[in-house]
Amino acid sequence: MVTYYGPLLIYIVSFPVMFMTLFRVEIGILFFITLVPIISAMKKIVEFPGGNQFADFLLISIVLGWLLGALRENRRIFRSSFVNGVVILVVFGSIINLIRGYTFMEFSPDIDLIRLQDWKNYMILPLIYFIAINNIDKEKIVKWIIVCVCLNMLVMDFNFYTTFRWFKGWHYSHSMRISGPFTFLGPNELGVFYTMYTFLLLGLSYYIENKKLKYFVLFVCACNFYPIVYSYSRAAYTSAIAGILILGIIKDRKLLLLLIALLIFYRFVLPNSVVERIDMTFLDKEEISEEQRESSAFDIGGATLEVTGRKQIWERAMKYFEEEPLLGIGFETFVTQEGYITHSLFLRILAEQGLVGATIFVIFIFTLLRQSYKLFKRSRLKLGQGIGLGFFTCVIVHLVGSISGDQSLYYNLMATFWLFMGIVASLNSQLKENSHPLNEPQTLKN
Repeated sequence: MVTYYGPLLIYIVSFPVMFMTLFRVEIGILFFITLVPIISAMKKIVEFPGGNQFADFLLISIVLGWLLGALRENRRIFRSSFVNGVVILVVFGSIINLIRGYTFMEFSPDIDLIRLQDWKNYMILPLIYFIAINNIDKEKIVKWIIVCVCLNMLVMDFNFYTTFRWFKGWHYSHSMRISGPFTFLGPNELGVFYTMYTFLLLGLSYYIENKKLKYFVLFVCACNFYPIVYSYSRAAYTSAIAGILILGIIKDRKLLLLLIALLIFYRFVLPNSVVERIDMTFLDKEEISEEQRESSAFDIGGATLEVTGRKQIWERAMKYFEEEPLLGIGFETFVTQEGYITHSLFLRILAEQGLVGATIFVIFIFTLLRQSYKLFKRSRLKLGQGIGLGFFTCVIVHLVGSISGDQSLYYNLMATFWLFMGIVASLNSQLKENSHPLNEPQTLKN
């Protein structure tokens, strides 16, 4: 009953929310960032009239609210930032890449239309960035965004728990690896998703002065470690190690001691099934039994591949890169041609975008790391320092997880990432515009 009437209530409430967004754009932003990542609810909303355009209609109302608000308040529509140019470069590169796919690969019109729809959905992410940088400039709104992110994470934690509790066992088997609501991807993407935003929130928590909000954020982070641990994703485990290491080096040395202890005593701390999954990483090929070999297989495109399957996928991606090293084979052509994703963000970029796309990606990531670290070190607002630290850690976790996973094109998974990207750019832009001495306290607009 809840699974039906909950999404129905959200669907009904969305209409007055869209109307109110025309007058207060932050209402639509908070509604969007709370609901869109909860894929289980979004799947139900699609069943209602016009529900498949739910996110599109909500974004249209947000953009209209943004433009009308700028006119009412007589302020600039676009805030100046170096990041703007980099995001525009990413958009321009994706357009070239989309056209490249049409000219290089001969797919049916139906498949080309699907690729166009996928590109349109991907473009939601840059739009979220521009919405954030130009509309989120108040500390109160940022705190509400943090609350909304925590709420959607709790809902997704509960969704994972209610599904996984039927699979949980003492010994590891491949059937225990579930994708939760991410059925269109896999356990690695699910695990990295939770890890990214857990460390975003952890970084933030160091600088949240409101104790109630701080404890709420830490409670959500603690809950998130349940799906991270039981994702049985070595990509998620590696990402978590990277997140602890970064926070330990930059902010809290005690985390380095925790990391060392965890690496030494993980057999005694972690559940047995998780230990077995980790230990499989270090087994020689001749030591892997037939049962272990089957349990480490994974499903891609309706076919079951063993441990060597990922190596074969990566070899195919490198083959495409070697054939078309400059521009690649085009946007979303690898999955269309091969029937499965590359399971590596970096190899997908090389295969589909070539050296041009790889260069744009390096510029993009370098800019994000530089901007977030700059905010962490220079912001005179405590919350700004936390956002800088949290987002810097989140980017590193995302990169490490993307070695053997790829969730970067899916706006449900990456909306929070791009929203905080815009918040980081907004705070840095204000820092530059105010030009106050570094020891003078800074506050966001009230």
